[in-house]
Amino acid sequence: MTDHGKGLLGAGGRLLLRRWGLLFWVFLANVAFGALGTAPAVRQLRNTLRHTLAGEQLFRGFDVGMFYELVRLPEAGLLRFTSSSYVLAALFPVFLLFVSGGILEAYRQDRRLITGEFFASSGEFFWRFVRLALMSLVVFAVLYNAYLDGDRLADRIGDKFVADQVGFAIWLAGVIVLVLLVLFVRLWFDLAKVRSVAQNERWMLQNSLQSLEIARHHVGPLLWLYLRISLVAWIAASVAFLIWMKIPPTAVWATFVLLELVVLAQLGGRLWQMASITVWYQRYAAELAPPQPEATEPEPQLPLYPETELPAADD
Repeated sequence: MTDHGKGLLGAGGRLLLRRWGLLFWVFLANVAFGALGTAPAVRQLRNTLRHTLAGEQLFRGFDVGMFYELVRLPEAGLLRFTSSSYVLAALFPVFLLFVSGGILEAYRQDRRLITGEFFASSGEFFWRFVRLALMSLVVFAVLYNAYLDGDRLADRIGDKFVADQVGFAIWLAGVIVLVLLVLFVRLWFDLAKVRSVAQNERWMLQNSLQSLEIARHHVGPLLWLYLRISLVAWIAASVAFLIWMKIPPTAVWATFVLLELVVLAQLGGRLWQMASITVWYQRYAAELAPPQPEATEPEPQLPLYPETELPAADD
């Protein structure tokens, strides 16, 4: 079999850039959800801290103790707005799951879908993707419990050795294995979504099992692909965090723009993964497709009856 994973990182990136409007609208929706979730708390803080000593101290620099005391004040009432923030924070993953069908369809066809086509594809595959998401949550829960068991095992082993590095080394190895397994589960179910869109699969349990078999046979290139994209997103977040530490607390807009760029990098990395797995599956499906017979010119058809000359009519 040919190496259909060659140049996949660049191919997925180019597909992401060609369909950059999808990333823009997803990012804009994230900003809208964030603004709606934080607006009540911002308004309450502005009314409570205006022209106060606590507000001046928090404006000059974030003080954990002062903020904790502020949360406890009944007149501040910040805890009343946490539920709405949590609801809106949970709605964005649902929104992203909803539009995933339209995004993958646009990636598959590599063209700009009109609004009706995009939302028609999003609605058509939404409940299928919900079932896949529930299946993935079960797998993630199993991995999380395995991580907790490994963490407790590392603590017990570390207590039996004199060197503290033994327990830390075991914990670090467990974290690395957990990260790789989480990435594998993500690419596994992304592949199931791509197959559902490309082949109009309706039985998600069977689709997920077939996708698992495909991902298992190509775990090396696919996991390496997802790991590199995730590293780009993590490095961008780390650089932004270092820059944020140097920004003065009074530079509110600079901090806001920087954090939004971090969100944009994370969303871009996620859509980059979806674009790359789409390109990979198209190459994989094209390789498995049976060869088409070469077109040949049709042979001339002989007349059913031989042509005969009619006798000439007498004058």
